[in-house]
Amino acid sequence: MNEIQLGDRIKMAHTIEVESAMRRKVALKISWYDVHGENHTQNYSLNEGSTIEL
Repeated sequence: MNEIQLGDRIKMAHTIEVESAMRRKVALKISWYDVHGENHTQNYSLNEGSTIEL
């Protein structure tokens, strides 16, 4: 699977959880279903000043 941008992953997500927000970093856990109906989860880390489009 090709590396997908965070903004695109968020658009596919059925659940977005904030795991932690400490020391100028936010950790997100994003879950989505693929075209076969399988559930996937991936963790992302955002630094201070990062922007994402919802």
